[in-house]
Amino acid sequence: MAGRTGDIDALLTGKAAEKGAAPLYQKVREQLKQQIDRGFWKPGDLLPTEPELGEQFGVSAGTVKQALLSLARDGLIIRRAGKGTFVARLDGSRSFSRFFRFRDAPSGENLDPTIRVVETRILKAAPRAITEGLQIASGAPVIFLRRMLFQGDVPICLYDSHLPCDLVPNLDKVPLDQDRLYLALEKHFGIHVVNADEVLRADAVQGAEAKLLNLPEGAPVILIDRTAFTHGGRIIELRRTIGRSDRFIYRIRLP
Repeated sequence: MAGRTGDIDALLTGKAAEKGAAPLYQKVREQLKQQIDRGFWKPGDLLPTEPELGEQFGVSAGTVKQALLSLARDGLIIRRAGKGTFVARLDGSRSFSRFFRFRDAPSGENLDPTIRVVETRILKAAPRAITEGLQIASGAPVIFLRRMLFQGDVPICLYDSHLPCDLVPNLDKVPLDQDRLYLALEKHFGIHVVNADEVLRADAVQGAEAKLLNLPEGAPVILIDRTAFTHGGRIIELRRTIGRSDRFIYRIRLP
């Protein structure tokens, strides 16, 4: 662990903050956040102990603790009693997709949907909206990935993803019906999805999507547009989830 922390650049000197300057713990926090953002610390990595970080930054363990608590409040790290502090993984349980419920109507028992790859192909001339959304050059190759979620033979959701080819070459040869997409990105390309933005809205399904979901033209659906980021703020995926509205349930309990 000491070898890794020894590589951290631009360490703080630990000198007293000047009047009006940010508190020292915030400087430590920003240094650690930069290391996480750049991928020096990957999701799931165990961070050094508070005394070790304090020694590296030239500050007290108490200052480090304040910085870590701030990062934990923002969801960037997870502190586990007796085990240490870990860089957080993307929390899929907070996605809008969690509101697609999979329960058997008569019994109320949980169901176990499966995901299937419907199509994977390389777009050598992706639509402008896609290349701009991925923040890549116009004409740069893009991988289009279409997957579907089924309960038995009943389609529930359609997932359409676009990813930049330069980051995930040969993704079309990866068995994505066996591995979840983000797990496959880690396993085969060393890419971690560290955060994502999602927007939810209602729409009416048309054309091929209606046929795939076994819905009539114009049937109501829920759309979830996701932009997923890897380290350095690079966009790794644009995803549109099209879900059957009859399988979408939103419930929240208020005090």
